[in-house]
Amino acid sequence: DLARQLADGVPGDVFVSASPEWIDFLAEQRAIDGERVVVARNALVCIAPRGGALARAGARDLRALLDALAPGDLVAIAERGVPAGEYARGALGKLGLAAAFEPRLVGQRDVRAVLHAVEQGEVAAGFVYATDAKIADVEVLFVLDAALHPPIEYQAVVLRQRSSPDLARRFLAHLSSAAARARLSAAGF
Repeated sequence: DLARQLADGVPGDVFVSASPEWIDFLAEQRAIDGERVVVARNALVCIAPRGGALARAGARDLRALLDALAPGDLVAIAERGVPAGEYARGALGKLGLAAAFEPRLVGQRDVRAVLHAVEQGEVAAGFVYATDAKIADVEVLFVLDAALHPPIEYQAVVLRQRSSPDLARRFLAHLSSAAARARLSAAGF
């Protein structure tokens, strides 16, 4: 929604996205000024409620997760079009597990909704970014193999509809600095 709004002229200075497709979209709309910069990377993890059955079962990859799910257990995933959900669906597809997981997947509007559903015990597991899991009361079952999905990179661009071009460029440069990288690393990126 935000990328579409920016393309339609809503003011903004810098846009950061976990989805290169939305950066591509803004480039196609001629809404960016300059090159994109990768400012952070992340990992996709499978989480479960702390102390739950899946944590005790030792589900340590997607196949083991599928085997450990009890009848009726559901797995939260961000809806189609949301980067984390697309990464997770891509991983399931690459392993040939998409059809087996499909009846168990519960779409959520975004990663925070997935996180909430797992924290509340509404689902047995879910797929979120490592940085989200780090700040939540959940158990990380495993990190999805990065070879199963495109790199999770946060790209940033300066927008044409900016109010302060110099400040926007300085902010983008700051995001690439050692100081910013250290802070992002401390946050789990």
